Amino acid sequence: MVNAFGIFNFYVKNDANEMVLKFKYKIVIVLAALLVIAVAAGFLIKYDLFHQVTALINENTPVKLFIPLMVFLPLMGVPLSFFLLLLGIKFGALSGLLLLEAIIPVQILIAYMLAIGVRHPIENFLVKRKNYQIPEVPEGKVFIFSFLTLTFPVFPYSVKLYLLPLAGVKFRYCFWLNWAIQGVMCIPFVMLGRSAADLNATMFGVTVLVIMAMFIFLRWAKKQYVALQKEKIS
Repeated sequence: MVNAFGIFNFYVKNDANEMVLKFKYKIVIVLAALLVIAVAAGFLIKYDLFHQVTALINENTPVKLFIPLMVFLPLMGVPLSFFLLLLGIKFGALSGLLLLEAIIPVQILIAYMLAIGVRHPIENFLVKRKNYQIPEVPEGKVFIFSFLTLTFPVFPYSVKLYLLPLAGVKFRYCFWLNWAIQGVMCIPFVMLGRSAADLNATMFGVTVLVIMAMFIFLRWAKKQYVALQKEKIS
């Protein structure tokens, strides 16, 4: 265990610059990915292949297979964003969002029970294999620290599912706060998939702007998170 506000201390004390660079690289990667998606969509539209591609996705991803895969694979580290894009393409905006908001709490509950029930192997995997450290969250600042931990952009979705339960944070923060944050942050990616499937350039552009604004907010959250750690360390 590390001291209070010592969650992932090596990111702050030993390698803060590397963390900032990683975050910048992630922004570049996300923007590059959005550019690739836009170019690919333009190519598919130009040659009238888009509907063929979406039909192929729908035909080869039956609901009975897609939903279980979306529930369980992100728990094992598979990026959730992949499923979010397919969710918008396959189910549409409204149905996709409703399904998203039903799946996220299931994932949070499963991760919570795993973290509580089989803590040792999960903790060993995160600490020894992935070089994360389990935080001790002070009672007086549980909400703000939990919020910043869940919005901290360096941590993958799967890691965020296990961090707070492993740290001994109360269930209401592990479940309700996590659901609220992830449920909101995932929405633009579902809409991005839907806008691409519908060839809706306006929705696509607005969604890209929302994602960019979200990354600006995450950058702010990162600064607040690091400031809290430095304050405690000093």
